[in-house]
Amino acid sequence: MSSLGARWWPRTGREVAPGAAAGRWDRYVDNGPNSSRAYAVYTPAGLNRHQSVPLVVVLHGCKQSGAEAALGTDVNAYADRAGFVALYPEQSVRDNPQLCWNWFRPGHQSRGLGEPAAIARITEQVLSGRHSRGGPRLDRNRVHVMGLSAGGAMAGVLAAAYPDVYASAGIHSAPQYGAARSTLTAVMAMRSGGPDPERQGRLAHAAMGPRARVVPVMVIQGDADTTVWTSNGDNVVRQWLATSRLAAGGQVSDRPAGDGDDGNEGSGLDFSRPDTSEVLSSPGGLSYRVSCWNDDVGRPVVRYWLVGDLGHAWSGGVSAGSYTDSRGPNATEAMVTFFGQCARDRDRASLAVRPPRPGSRDRSGRFRAGTARLRDWAVRVRNSSGRVRDSSSGVRDSSGGVRDGERSGSGMVTNPDRRSS
Repeated sequence: MSSLGARWWPRTGREVAPGAAAGRWDRYVDNGPNSSRAYAVYTPAGLNRHQSVPLVVVLHGCKQSGAEAALGTDVNAYADRAGFVALYPEQSVRDNPQLCWNWFRPGHQSRGLGEPAAIARITEQVLSGRHSRGGPRLDRNRVHVMGLSAGGAMAGVLAAAYPDVYASAGIHSAPQYGAARSTLTAVMAMRSGGPDPERQGRLAHAAMGPRARVVPVMVIQGDADTTVWTSNGDNVVRQWLATSRLAAGGQVSDRPAGDGDDGNEGSGLDFSRPDTSEVLSSPGGLSYRVSCWNDDVGRPVVRYWLVGDLGHAWSGGVSAGSYTDSRGPNATEAMVTFFGQCARDRDRASLAVRPPRPGSRDRSGRFRAGTARLRDWAVRVRNSSGRVRDSSSGVRDSSGGVRDGERSGSGMVTNPDRRSS
């Protein structure tokens, strides 16, 4: 293990990591058994070294670096506010000329193989405190993974292959687990949505092996995406609902749990019957549907955002980054908040996901259980108007416009697939 230097990332150009002025941005190299892989770790300033904090692993998309993922998603700013450490593994040109994670190759879809093994190894090195240098302790029950596009697909692979490591996953604009086994079938899957999601759900459950557990997943998909087409979002949700049913011991079928319409019957993790579903509008003007499937005590199993007029871009991202659309609802805030409800613990590992009992969830779908943990890791980033505050307070980008001062959608859109208005 060698370090590229515990130093700041350069403060100019595309390689600036957001929030680095407030915390520490360190670069390292993992010399694995088959290849070397670079990664970065962001540690907010002022974290209590005697307190355990979460770790969020962020996987970039194709044609991106870890620094570009940090810039576009603004994860480091949320790390400062919520108090967690962020890890950014990087793909190499040697392993993929387009810097895509090889989620579509069989050698990178299972535990102990290829890139999933490398990312898990890097995660373990960070968890072990090798780079902490007097920093905070990391909580192994609160390790989460998120990614965009190829990074989102690899996040799904890690959730299936390492459910004992990653408590939950955020999958943005990506195909379902095992959707392809070659470059050609990857292109086909991205356009068609891939194979039968019930079958892929069984494969993901099989990949978990004896470590199988319900891994909560948040899925975000744009309905104007012409790279990873809209049907992929539905299929990722269907796949993880199927995997969760199996991980819960097969005690929930894909049939509706009850015929009642009083809101207390529960969904049975049936795609057609989420526990809650509503249409909202982002400050930037994009409408999106939020659908939620919960377990028997109201804890999240799957969350799904389908965002109107969003192409292949990080929803609500910083417009100075690549593959972002600042008009959309804030995906980073949503995932960080979701992660705060999803610690990996013995209860969740053995919990049977059953239809909610009458009275376990009120008609609005609000949770009555697990709220203490959510309060412990709440993201206090909203002002009285309900908009997300930006620590830059309106930093101007190279075009002279305000860069997402309050996520109002006024920033420059860097979405190559966005429909022309």
